[in-house]
Amino acid sequence: MKQRLTHWCPVALGIVFLLSLGYLQRERALKGQNDFVQLYAGARLAGTPDLYSRAANLAVIKSVQGFTMQTVVYTRPPFYAALLRPLAALPYRVAYALFSLLTLGSILWFVIRFSKECPSLPFFAAISIPLLTALCNGQDTPLLLAILGGSILLTRRKMEFLAGLVLSLCAIKFHLFLFLPVLLLVKKRWRILGGAASGIAVLGALGALVNGADSTGQYIRVLRDPWINPSAIGMPNLHGLVAVLQGDARLEMLLAACVLLAFLWITTRTENYEFLLAASLLCGLLVSFHSGVADDVVLFPAFVMAAGASTSEPLRAAAALILTPIPYFMALAGAPYSVFLPIALLLLLAIFCIAARPGRSWSYLLAGGRCAGVDTGVAGVNADADAGAGVTRT
Repeated sequence: MKQRLTHWCPVALGIVFLLSLGYLQRERALKGQNDFVQLYAGARLAGTPDLYSRAANLAVIKSVQGFTMQTVVYTRPPFYAALLRPLAALPYRVAYALFSLLTLGSILWFVIRFSKECPSLPFFAAISIPLLTALCNGQDTPLLLAILGGSILLTRRKMEFLAGLVLSLCAIKFHLFLFLPVLLLVKKRWRILGGAASGIAVLGALGALVNGADSTGQYIRVLRDPWINPSAIGMPNLHGLVAVLQGDARLEMLLAACVLLAFLWITTRTENYEFLLAASLLCGLLVSFHSGVADDVVLFPAFVMAAGASTSEPLRAAAALILTPIPYFMALAGAPYSVFLPIALLLLLAIFCIAARPGRSWSYLLAGGRCAGVDTGVAGVNADADAGAGVTRT
């Protein structure tokens, strides 16, 4: 009983902490005066030639909110509007309530399912500013927890094609996952890649069928429009870092190239799929041209996989510290404090590189316990742990 109290009291205090912060945004969150309205607009405009029309989007938003939100319009892939289309049959508040339950359920499922192997996960979820931001702002990033978690579990069960199919749903925010195809190609994970490619083909066909063959071209034109990215300062990525430093595109491209080289170097040091997947999520966040605090929820799967695959204390500590409120309070404080988060992510990437060096010992957390094996590199995991985790072993 005492041990349970010691474990769950910090979680309860963390939830109280988040609720106190959420209370300050209660009116906007409860009324749905947030980013969900652009998803609802996309659902309403799906199947029409006006899906990416700024004027049509603003008209829909005004009809449901009574006012317009100039920077909030539908800017997601065509297939996503088709998937959201059933929401258009519901009143806005009802659709928002169902969507909020879905995102909250995704968080709860991920935390409960993976807390067995990562006992500290409930605590970090209970103090997470990205999770709170996503819920209060009506954003869909918590769905990525369910998508990534489902893909991880299917990979562990050797159902790699299905894992790839599930992974294809990450295309709802594809810019956060640019390193996933690099990982799958470099490590020759053909079944996962085949599943992902098949899923994307089906999703693309669905988008074209519902919204027209030219919807993809319209989508690309919207992405190139500068109004969707009015201010990079405060973004937790390289684009935000360069903006605060008043650098230009050449500096950003140089930093992105360094991230790519670091990731490719890591892929040469290990065959551990989950370790590499965690690194790819981190790299994807760094190079994403447009991202916000809520997008950093993908660091939770990265934390679970990194903590499970490595006994490197600096890596586990750094992956955990990124999840605490401090980096995000600094990001939300604006320039120059906002540079702390992208710099912290770069430091975490450097620690990934160090942890991937040969001569490290690795373990996998199973049911809260350590199942360790010592060997050179990530591949030197205990055979039983490898079987349970579904990781590749040399």
